[in-house]
Amino acid sequence: MRIGLLVLSVGEFGNKGFYNLQEVGLGKAFGNDGHTVEIYKCVYKSKAGRTEEIAPNVTLHLIGANTLGNNAMFSCEKQLDRNLDVLVCFSDIQFWTTKVCKWAERNQILFIPYVGITHSTSPSLLKRGLINLLAQSVFRTYRKTGVLAKTGTIEKELVAKGITDVRTVHVGIDFDLLHRDYDVPKQALLNELGLASGLQYMLMVGRIESDRNPLDVVTVLDRLHQNDRNFKLIVIGKGSLKEALFASLSEKGLSDCVVYIPQVPNADMWKYYRAADALLSFSRTEIFGMSILEAMYYELPVFVIHAPGPDEIVIDGETGRLVDSPEDMAQAVLTERAGDMGKNGHRHVALHFSWNGMVDAVVEKAGTDDLSGRYENK
Repeated sequence: MRIGLLVLSVGEFGNKGFYNLQEVGLGKAFGNDGHTVEIYKCVYKSKAGRTEEIAPNVTLHLIGANTLGNNAMFSCEKQLDRNLDVLVCFSDIQFWTTKVCKWAERNQILFIPYVGITHSTSPSLLKRGLINLLAQSVFRTYRKTGVLAKTGTIEKELVAKGITDVRTVHVGIDFDLLHRDYDVPKQALLNELGLASGLQYMLMVGRIESDRNPLDVVTVLDRLHQNDRNFKLIVIGKGSLKEALFASLSEKGLSDCVVYIPQVPNADMWKYYRAADALLSFSRTEIFGMSILEAMYYELPVFVIHAPGPDEIVIDGETGRLVDSPEDMAQAVLTERAGDMGKNGHRHVALHFSWNGMVDAVVEKAGTDDLSGRYENK
């Protein structure tokens, strides 16, 4: 089949070379299954125009879009291939979803939304209200097309909105981007990264934004330091709350206990996962958690606040720890990093988080859906 993958959300997050991109991992999995794949990633117009074959039979297109927040707006007729058999859309509650679906209908292309968000998490009450209002038209589209959901939690939320054709298919990880020979002496990595030995490094990876609750790490680090001054924090990421985070650390006298790195190429991230002693994650709205998966693959114990995605990735007490608060996280770090969590986590990711399940679900849907019966205008 000729399969399109469309990412409607626009932003700096997921720049090539600095993230394990979901659409790229899925595209390569389809390519390995013998399909021809066109990946369409919506970007700001200043970055548009690049087309690149990223794997055999897999081509990435950066398509320029007008934006409203992170919502892309563009011409489907001009930017997308009408000869596709299937279009898998990373759509969430992007309001352009309905226009894309109608374009697919006109061209008799099976439209499959892949959804991980059902409501806005904006800190602005006005923005949340507007986005959630616009999302109602998206849900009406989903009631017609059906949905593949990224987590069981999202499936339940979609069903509650009257969308009956929903199936959970977990996000996978692109194993080709992971470093297979990661069993390197820790001291050698510490030396290479310029990190002092004899310390215990807590790692926090991702955007420093309100939806990630990054300031919670201050509570954890403060509690850890009350017990042992050898704990140190590595922060990798950028965002609008960076200054607030470091101001809070300074207030607690913890500024000297932090290593800050704005960005690390994806090819080098494994070194930090292997050099660190634990990964900390604080988002209460995380729909998946790629950094959590990567850390588990590299046998790094993960300590994570309960959220829809992590709750389905982490088996509490076996492959990591799921906690309710920063205070609980600090206590868990102090008492539960020993044992087999790291090895268990690696085994769990290797067995259960490839993209093959998504490939099978799309192929199955394409084989059973009748476009003429599904779409009223056909």
